[in-house]
Amino acid sequence: MGKPKNKHIFCIEGNWDPDLSVKSTVRPMLELLDATEGVKFVHRDASTPEEFEFLVRKWRQKSYAAYRILYLAFHGYEGRLSIYGSKEMSLEDLAELLRRRCYGRVIYLGACSVLKLGRADIRSFLERTGAQAVCGYATDVDWTASTALDLLVMGTLQERSFDRAGLLKARAEVHRDAGRLVRKLGFRMVVR
Repeated sequence: MGKPKNKHIFCIEGNWDPDLSVKSTVRPMLELLDATEGVKFVHRDASTPEEFEFLVRKWRQKSYAAYRILYLAFHGYEGRLSIYGSKEMSLEDLAELLRRRCYGRVIYLGACSVLKLGRADIRSFLERTGAQAVCGYATDVDWTASTALDLLVMGTLQERSFDRAGLLKARAEVHRDAGRLVRKLGFRMVVR
């Protein structure tokens, strides 16, 4: 049995700093996955809730069906993404925006503390979106360490099918290969 087909990544990234000369971005990680694993990606910035919602709706379109990982790279805190400054999106609002459009897909919340929630809240998010899994952090995270873990997780996801068994294997591999970092960052991968 060969390697499963690549799961391309649709990344929406927020502004990391009010100073726009700061060059922090997850794009080099995506470029590395493309160069080494052939993982194609879409990378777009969103500075307003309207831009964010527009891009999420684009990802839901049939033309982006191969982009099975939605990677949201933003500041965040418990149950919320910080789109820009005081503008935020709760996971409940995100679930409504994605309502039942995420079958066979994974939502990756690359944001501090956004998954600092009870298991029931996360399971509700999965049920409402239809996603196979959600990944993210339950603590505030260091940029370099979390980017390294994001790279490892995204690479591991390429090796596994997006059914329950494949995603549970991927989660076990990430815990085996980077358990200390997983614990330090409060990384969670909840599979439906």
